[in-house]
Amino acid sequence: FISKDRNMTIKFEDITDHTGTIINNFDASRDVNDEKILQIKELIQKKHFICFRNQNLNEDTLLNFARQFGTLESYPEKDKTKKNVQIFNVANVSSEGDHLNEDDPRVVLQKNNSRWHTDSSYRFYPALFSLLYGKEILPKKSVGGQTQFCNMLLAYDDLPKEMKEKLQPLHQVHSYNDIRRLEPSLPELSIEEKQGFPPVTHPLIRIHPDRNMTKSLFFTSNTSLEIGGMSFKEGKELHSWLVNYIENKKFHLTHDWQINDLIMWDNRVLLHRVIPYDYSKFRRAMIRGTVEGITPVYGPYSQIN
Repeated sequence: FISKDRNMTIKFEDITDHTGTIINNFDASRDVNDEKILQIKELIQKKHFICFRNQNLNEDTLLNFARQFGTLESYPEKDKTKKNVQIFNVANVSSEGDHLNEDDPRVVLQKNNSRWHTDSSYRFYPALFSLLYGKEILPKKSVGGQTQFCNMLLAYDDLPKEMKEKLQPLHQVHSYNDIRRLEPSLPELSIEEKQGFPPVTHPLIRIHPDRNMTKSLFFTSNTSLEIGGMSFKEGKELHSWLVNYIENKKFHLTHDWQINDLIMWDNRVLLHRVIPYDYSKFRRAMIRGTVEGITPVYGPYSQIN
């Protein structure tokens, strides 16, 4: 059910105590007014993840809704988009509707998304929010295809004291070009694309001024597999330890897709990944709009005004 009353208060249902809420009575293509957007902003700040059920969106209406939360990113590789450079096709289906070969670079990028990551960590100001709309999803009872999230506020809080101290001065280099190091079959970036997105470094411990200086973990597995500030060998071992550590299910929320779901999440505090599936057998087609970050990643030694 989608409410036709634009003044109706949004009703929501929490998924877990720590992460996630579901909204049923909202139409993202038309229910856009200041009061409801403010309520959504309050919800995303508190619960980090929202699922809007039963939506009917296209690229234009998705982008129009996403713009209510900030300026939108443009995707780095323009040839991977068709109509809007602000839309990222999270799909093994072309924009013309063809089921892509498993070795197609667009599909290889989707496979890389099965590693824990936060969107646009390769930018100096990483993404704030992502909004992902499910146009085609896997059949029921098929294996994989879910989108899984990890609450990095909880993950930091649960770290042993000695590990918190160890991570305090450390950082990770995030490089869009280095995705090719993890996925060698991807074609080389152009000079312009490399110049537009040089490597950046972010602290492993992220400080959140809008959450009373709360701390979270901040690292990814889809742009590099090392931690900086130590030897290469130590950095790889520590990164591996962190990836294994956040496999703890008590930090997780797993979204089982329904057709026409729109999900929105806060990249500052959640990592996410797709659960691998049979890319050659099943079609999965989604479109994403991404809200630009407005601050760098503040760390324990950042000067925050």
